[in-house]
Amino acid sequence: MLALISLAVANLFRRNLRRTLLMTIAVACATIVFCAVAVIPYISEKIVHIADQSPRLVVVNRTAMRFGLPAAYYDKIVKLPDVVAVNRMVWYAGVYDDPHHQFPTIALDPDNPDVLWPEYGLDRRTVAAFRKIRSGAIVGDTTMHRFGWHLGQNVTLRSQLYPVTLTFTIVGTYDHGPDLSVFMMRRDYLEEALHNDAHVDMMWVRCSTTSATGTVASEIDGMFHNSAAETRTDSEKAFLITYLVRFQSVINLVELIGLVAVFSIALAVLNGTAMTLRERRKELSILRTLGFSREQIACALAIEAGVIALAGGIVGTIVAAASLGIARGSIAALGEVLAFGMPLQIVAGGIAIAIALGVIAAWIPAVGVLRGPVHQSIRAEG
Repeated sequence: MLALISLAVANLFRRNLRRTLLMTIAVACATIVFCAVAVIPYISEKIVHIADQSPRLVVVNRTAMRFGLPAAYYDKIVKLPDVVAVNRMVWYAGVYDDPHHQFPTIALDPDNPDVLWPEYGLDRRTVAAFRKIRSGAIVGDTTMHRFGWHLGQNVTLRSQLYPVTLTFTIVGTYDHGPDLSVFMMRRDYLEEALHNDAHVDMMWVRCSTTSATGTVASEIDGMFHNSAAETRTDSEKAFLITYLVRFQSVINLVELIGLVAVFSIALAVLNGTAMTLRERRKELSILRTLGFSREQIACALAIEAGVIALAGGIVGTIVAAASLGIARGSIAALGEVLAFGMPLQIVAGGIAIAIALGVIAAWIPAVGVLRGPVHQSIRAEG
């Protein structure tokens, strides 16, 4: 068996190096497609699972979020039992120097972002500078690297929702949390430019415990029942599910296209392996005459295909991870979904799929070649 393994390794590099490289590239392409179609639904489920443990609530207008809420609701909500902090948020929808340079841009209260979202790891100096400088901004690490920004730099953003263009001073950054692309600004700075401080898009409420969220949500909605702007208070998990469901049809379409692409590439790999085995029928027949069993020869062929598939899988996952790193800073709508990077589970799954693809592609034609008598294979060879 060791001799067959040595022969398998030699065949990879001596017999037809071009075909070996082309099959490796084909397997790498299949792995890239698999990682691309698997990463978004996997991370979406992970985000929802993490949010299920969050003690935060999201308060929006019951009719639709675009109608907003009176900013004065803050004073009543913050006094409720089990409420630790409340933060009012407005979507700014900023654009940098080009319409394609977009990223999540939000205006919020500067007094407690570190309390509402401790997972972002905002340090005291960053929060203190944010509170001190009216035009200050805190920017995620991904967006900072994407545009080559640095601390203290002035950045001008044009809003897609409001007739205003504002200049900000970057006072801090962060490299933790589920979304490293967010641009945080002060809400009072935006309201001063708009000459309007009456409404906000939503309010985030942090409760003392996760178990208290249900009670607090009921109290908030009951407090503003039959008012001019009734509220709908959801858990962070429910809010994120509502947000992600908008992309579900796109995700399903991408998954379908990806599976078709993987199947097509698998057929190409199968065809290439079959061509290789047809060329080697005489060699395989001679091995059988030397006393090697069909099972041993088939295992040697599977090793050849496994090495090719392993190399293709590793290359494919590396390319997929690098592409995801580029996309996470370029696709604003999927910033939070892509911010986790390439999960190890997807990497392991991609390599496993590649190896399985290679082994199956070698095993199926090998069974056909090795099934017949030895003398027929030699006669068919010539």
